[in-house]
Amino acid sequence: MENFASSNNHSFWPSYVDIMTTLFAIMLVLFVVSYSRFKVKEAELKKLADKYEEIKSIYKAVENIDSTYFEFNPLYIKHIFKIQVTYQLGKFRLHELQDDLSNANAADSLRQQIIKAGQEIRRTIVQLQNNDSIRQDIKYLVVIEGQASADGYNTDDWHNNDVLSYQRALELHKFWQSEAGIDFSSMNRCELVISGSGIKGVPRDTVNEVNNQRFLIHIVPVIGNIRLE
Repeated sequence: MENFASSNNHSFWPSYVDIMTTLFAIMLVLFVVSYSRFKVKEAELKKLADKYEEIKSIYKAVENIDSTYFEFNPLYIKHIFKIQVTYQLGKFRLHELQDDLSNANAADSLRQQIIKAGQEIRRTIVQLQNNDSIRQDIKYLVVIEGQASADGYNTDDWHNNDVLSYQRALELHKFWQSEAGIDFSSMNRCELVISGSGIKGVPRDTVNEVNNQRFLIHIVPVIGNIRLE
């Protein structure tokens, strides 16, 4: 009986040691795999964090555009053209301002301010493009959005405030081209969109309706695909 127990003990312990060794080896493999996956995920998160900081720096630079000409609206993330442009009824060219009927000097002064505002937008985009801390594959979408005042101008499908607001935005682009050589559509890594929101765009001046004859400027960084494989 004693010999039988001794024989059982002798065969049990080596088996137990083999099992523990195998479990330890499995745990070691799992630890190595988990750690390597953690390091990969950590690297991916670091890249995402870097891209997030990059995006923040772009928006900060855009928000700091010269306040002489633009007022940034954080709610709608748009720059409001602070230069008040008042057109003659139903007109859209920048040589058909209300002041052109009574005060030509004031109208010319206004057009000079508009040119300087366009130069400021171009300067901001060039500054972003030349910033070495920002990736060079980022593009910039410039949106010129025209608005119109609710003055009842609506004669047909082609003569209404929706069309008028687009025509005003388009003419602003053409004015910058002809008067100052500013063409955002031809700038490196820059795309231009012309739009008109009529009397429905936001934000709008709810106190003085004529102030809604204005432009809104969007400078949007096009980041592209930020997925990490």
